[in-house]
Amino acid sequence: MHILMVTPEANPFARSGGLAEGINALSWALVRLGHRLTVVLPLYRQVRESGHPVSFTGQTLSIPISWKTVPAEIHKAEMDHGLTFYFIGQDALFNREGLYGTAYGAFEDNAERFIFFSRAVVEMIEALELEADICHCHEWQTGLVPVYLRTLYNDRPRLQKLAVVYTVHNVGYQGLFSSFDMPLTGLGWELLSPKGLEFYGKMNLMKGGLVFADLLSTVSAKYREEILTPEYGFGLEGLFQERAPELYGIFEGVDNNRWDPARDPYLAAPYAPENLEGKKACKAALIQQFNLNLPLERPLIGLTTRFFERKGIDLLENSLDDLMGLGVGFVLQGTGEERHQYLLQEISQRYAGQMGLNIGYTDELSHQIIAGSDIFLMPSRYEPCGLDQLYCLRYGTVPVVRGTGGLDETIQEYDPNTLQGNGFKFTGYTPVELLGAVQRSLAVYQDQAAWQSLMRRNMALDFSWDTVAPKYVELYQRARDKRLSLVGG
Repeated sequence: MHILMVTPEANPFARSGGLAEGINALSWALVRLGHRLTVVLPLYRQVRESGHPVSFTGQTLSIPISWKTVPAEIHKAEMDHGLTFYFIGQDALFNREGLYGTAYGAFEDNAERFIFFSRAVVEMIEALELEADICHCHEWQTGLVPVYLRTLYNDRPRLQKLAVVYTVHNVGYQGLFSSFDMPLTGLGWELLSPKGLEFYGKMNLMKGGLVFADLLSTVSAKYREEILTPEYGFGLEGLFQERAPELYGIFEGVDNNRWDPARDPYLAAPYAPENLEGKKACKAALIQQFNLNLPLERPLIGLTTRFFERKGIDLLENSLDDLMGLGVGFVLQGTGEERHQYLLQEISQRYAGQMGLNIGYTDELSHQIIAGSDIFLMPSRYEPCGLDQLYCLRYGTVPVVRGTGGLDETIQEYDPNTLQGNGFKFTGYTPVELLGAVQRSLAVYQDQAAWQSLMRRNMALDFSWDTVAPKYVELYQRARDKRLSLVGG
């Protein structure tokens, strides 16, 4: 199959979070299965500065936006073995710091930016005569692609036959904009209705994808169940329930080329299940890096996260005094809301030598915390998929997670009697439950023979993208069958 992957970000060109890594890894896994992949995303400044060669194709499209037309330059990067990247260029919209906003908030013209991008993608398919079998769209930024395909461009044979899969990674971010932005789309006002893009008087770009795509997916089976409920559906649960027979939950995978403790360039020493000595060196280096006064035999807990309440940062803050009372070391990397940054800085100063904090984010430190910690904490209020817990399993770091979404699906409570399970889990969103799970992990940590046995079993688990990609191929085939049955052929 020829698969067109439409995304707001993708490694190695532009990244704001885990989506970019997932798109790149899934694309390569599909290539390894013999499929042809074309990935399209905006030509951000980050793309230009990525260090990878990107060239102008010579084609510029005129994209209608409200009463004007805006030029879209088509750029291209050829990777090896059948993976091609295209970029929609428009400097006034995309040549700026940040993909979606700054530390002070989202860009005010995000509606125009991603309406333009979505329409330009559809125009590009026609202009380049791309004979794709599947258009796989991700997140709210691409939500209008299925809408354009099935409305303004539905009379074009190439586009009529193009099956669309739309994947929701996080329902908490829907692309909600004023109804006054509707004219930017060029779509009829009849689409600003409860059966279309309208959402409590606003325009909802994610809803467009959910209504018009052939099939839908999200990033774990548990999260699929959760978004059918008011607690996690964020107002869209009725639509998810309506489309439940065509909504699939497929877990994301691990890129084993980037996440391998035996050959990770960021680590102080390599290690593997048969020889865990290198992990001790990684722990020692992490303790030194954060200036902790912690003996090597004492347990070290790590966390890399964003400082937002959906990630459980408020729960962590309310638990830290009790957590520090357990005599553990704790290292934390992250960035986000300033109020959380200031509070965590104050707490870390109170526990200098026991708690280390880095405000910011680097891939290098993320790898080092996952490798050097004994235990990794993920207290998320909700977590559609979660990947850090999978990286931890591969690196022999035992996860302690809140049982929600993908965390609940991938982590099973360890039972010292049966030796079943791969981590520790709590369900209630309270400091008492969080501390209880940490204490259960520390009890096992005291028995180092049992702990190392757990580490080795976890490191042998396979959550690679090569186990995930065939599930997407099945989904694509279902979407193609549905589309061809609708249009004939």
